[in-house]
Amino acid sequence: MRSSGSAVQVEDTVHALQRLAPGASLRSPATPELRLLAAALRDCAPGALASRHPEVVARVVLGAELKALRRAMTGFFGTGGAEAARLVRAARFGAGPVRERLREPGLRAAALGWAEVRGHRMLAGELCGVVAAPGEEEGRAAAELTVAALLPEVDAGEGGREVLGSEVGGEASDFLDVHSVRVGRRGFRVDVHADPPVELLRDRSGLALRALWWNGLGRVADDLGYEYLLLAKDPAGTGIVRHWCHPRPAPGARVLRLESAGYRGERQLLDRSSAGSCAEVLVKLELTVRLGA
Repeated sequence: MRSSGSAVQVEDTVHALQRLAPGASLRSPATPELRLLAAALRDCAPGALASRHPEVVARVVLGAELKALRRAMTGFFGTGGAEAARLVRAARFGAGPVRERLREPGLRAAALGWAEVRGHRMLAGELCGVVAAPGEEEGRAAAELTVAALLPEVDAGEGGREVLGSEVGGEASDFLDVHSVRVGRRGFRVDVHADPPVELLRDRSGLALRALWWNGLGRVADDLGYEYLLLAKDPAGTGIVRHWCHPRPAPGARVLRLESAGYRGERQLLDRSSAGSCAEVLVKLELTVRLGA
């Protein structure tokens, strides 16, 4: 199973869980497997989960892949591609639990083709009758599922008290500016104004637009050594990116260190016959802000 593309994010979240500020209110995972993995992540990197608990990781990931298969069989979720269309056709006239339905040869073959294209190794092995050993990718996918089961829900309506004192500094201050830090009942919200450069230029390929798009914060820590969970990000389209963090700042903390998740670089050729290009620019920039009263 491929992770959701947020491997860096899950690594940062696990790092924060291992150094979490006091007062956090985490959820209890619903299954014994997820509870075991949650305990393991206290001192284990996501990619190492598969080597430490291979059977549990395999079961958790297989369960998620079967759930994704069940959704794809309906055709309602825009999975796309020839294999997905074949899967939907093969599943059209059946009913019942997905594992029982997969005994039908036509649906089983369609599901196998879909699983192989999607990178669902545990499911492909199950359909072939082969026990696939989970690797680092499955370990990260299991970590993502575990983290999702642990994190508290975001209270988007909570305002809170403004505590932003002054911006102390940071190497990203030319592009990023901390607009607000508001502490609520269960956590705090950080609003950052992002103004990355955009330029219009003409080169050998013609007229082009080059821009950087900010990916938001990646890690939040304080001067006491504690870290905080980033529960959600919301780029409101106004230049302000809002981040919901948990828990509240630790007693005695006076400075927050805000580490950028990096930038996405984009070069768009304005000639109709040319295509644009996009690439991730993983630049770790940091801002520091002082907390006021």
